Amino acid sequence: MSGWDQYITNLTSQGISHAGIFGADGSKWAASPNFPNIDNLKEELPRAFSAQPAGILVNGEKYIFIRNQDNFVVFRKGADGMVVVKLNQAYIVSIGINQKPEMLVGATSKIGEYLKNCGY
Repeated sequence: MSGWDQYITNLTSQGISHAGIFGADGSKWAASPNFPNIDNLKEELPRAFSAQPAGILVNGEKYIFIRNQDNFVVFRKGADGMVVVKLNQAYIVSIGINQKPEMLVGATSKIGEYLKNCGY
């Protein structure tokens, strides 16, 4: 288990279905088992923080943009939610199956703030 896995375990233990930490270059630092494929990850994550994000494709299905607030962006697809938190060198992605995106924001933002303060 890498040091990054503890953050994924923390998120999934709080009821988040899938969690991953990805470098700005698109490399996977850690992810929960069966983390879904984010199409064009390297391009999509930075684009999520643009002025007019269109959404993100996950396993070929589009999550639509809900809101952008400081260092995180919220997306939704039906009953599923997704939060992307931007760090200095990476992104944290939390996906909740049958979970409203607001349920994901607290835990993901808290870990994101901690890692950002540590320089990541």
